[in-house]
Amino acid sequence: MSRYTVEEITKFFHSHEVKCQSSDVQKWINKTGGPSNDEELTDWDMFDFSEWWSYQGTAYEDGIDDKTKIARLLEEIEDLKREKYKLMDEINTLEQRLDILPF
Repeated sequence: MSRYTVEEITKFFHSHEVKCQSSDVQKWINKTGGPSNDEELTDWDMFDFSEWWSYQGTAYEDGIDDKTKIARLLEEIEDLKREKYKLMDEINTLEQRLDILPF
């Protein structure tokens, strides 16, 4: 199994268009009790960081209070409603172009 530094992990995620910083990887190590020597990070650590990072800023982020969680969920609901209306408009536009009557 390969070993990585914090910088190497950060570069790997940047190459996959994940916007994280070395400080984010270090924060993950500190919060999860990861390897104290940053040159001992493994492929599994990269997977764990990826999963942890995907929850940051969402209602599912570990350690946030209920008020923040609810606010983030309400924001997510509003985003989904906007996406729904956008898709409905797109359907209507395509139906008109194809001269299809709505059911």
